[in-house]
Amino acid sequence: MRRVRPISENNMKQRVGARWRTEVQEAMCSVQRRSGWSRDDLVNRVPREQLVAALAEAIWSQRAAHVRLCEALVTLPELVDESM
Repeated sequence: MRRVRPISENNMKQRVGARWRTEVQEAMCSVQRRSGWSRDDLVNRVPREQLVAALAEAIWSQRAAHVRLCEALVTLPELVDESM
């Protein structure tokens, strides 16, 4: 039997950090598409508070879309073929 090793705190922080960076990168791409501006223009020309608000909105939208997708993919018990 394989022994499961606990995840170290450092490893967990790295995973969370990597996930957060990915989420912010996806949000930045979303904001770029909506605004039509390049990343450099957004970072250098848009006030920081406005950019942070746009990124936060994009992240929450992504999370909501993920929840909706997960809910849509859940198989309803009454629709499952009993022969399986």
